[in-house]
Amino acid sequence: MTEMTTSRELPRIRPAADILQENEAFYILMDMPGVKSDDLVISADKNTLTVEADTSYEHNQTERFIENEFGNVHYIRKFTLSDAVDANNIKANLKNGLLKLHLPKAEELKPRKIEIQQD
Repeated sequence: MTEMTTSRELPRIRPAADILQENEAFYILMDMPGVKSDDLVISADKNTLTVEADTSYEHNQTERFIENEFGNVHYIRKFTLSDAVDANNIKANLKNGLLKLHLPKAEELKPRKIEIQQD
């Protein structure tokens, strides 16, 4: 990611996100056009998951932005993690501007089969 002073100067965008739940994990899907994996920073600190990225593309210096929603922006999104998430095993995949975060459920919260004992 570029320097924080640069990030502060860029327009801040809160990317759209979908949150899904399955038996074994939660998933967060985020729309982040123009983001490369080298520009992406994902961190988990205590109970907060933070996703940040700076994007930029070349444009003529004589051009003036009228609207700037996906190029030369600082994406940032924070999520509160519950105890249901195994924060040490979060995984991320970025493909074609779609970030997919895999948040496995904590072992004690996963569904399990109860064995029946015979007397």
